[in-house]
Amino acid sequence: MEIKLSDYGDGGAITSSGGDVDQDGGFLTAIYVSLFGGDNFYNIYSDYPQDKSFEDAIQSPITVPNLNAAEKAAKNLLKWMTDEGVVESIAVRAYGNSDNKMNVDITTTEPGGDSKLFGVVWQNEKAILKAK
Repeated sequence: MEIKLSDYGDGGAITSSGGDVDQDGGFLTAIYVSLFGGDNFYNIYSDYPQDKSFEDAIQSPITVPNLNAAEKAAKNLLKWMTDEGVVESIAVRAYGNSDNKMNVDITTTEPGGDSKLFGVVWQNEKAILKAK
């Protein structure tokens, strides 16, 4: 069972429909927790420690080094998905938009070949993760 976290820009929220907790049929929750979990108490139990490198990178001014830092941080924090065989590959692309906000596209490719695109958009001093 994978609980769905809905992102409203100020953190993940568990939602429900008809009295049942909504389920995530994909990787949205896993990606969200990996990117925005930060440094926390359970890192000592994990083979894949988390940190705030991605959050720090997307809040930085849009420069080539900062875009590269956001891509590198996302790849590092999501590496567990390929190491554990959850996905075959992950591609990350960071870029700026016309409002001088940083966007990050994350494409996961499953072992069967299906690809899914997720996007992190830094809007109005908050980050929002959504399936694209």
